[in-house]
Amino acid sequence: MRYQSSRPKRRFLAGVRCPKCQAMDAVVQVNITTPVPDEYIECTKCSHAEHRPDPDAISAKNHAEDQLARDAMATGTSGTVKFKT
Repeated sequence: MRYQSSRPKRRFLAGVRCPKCQAMDAVVQVNITTPVPDEYIECTKCSHAEHRPDPDAISAKNHAEDQLARDAMATGTSGTVKFKT
């Protein structure tokens, strides 16, 4: 049987910039399995942490954006904006 550690699993993400301080290659992905499974990213330079968005919230946002695009096409309001000088 393989030993399972209860410590968080940390993995560096190569080529990723921190959303807050813009430091390159300083972001780690942290996976926690106990007591409740969780996943987030953390910057090793500025300690900024960010959780993965909820899949239901992402789906709802994408659906709303798609609906707006369909409504714009149906009414003919999509296209290039020209400014008069």
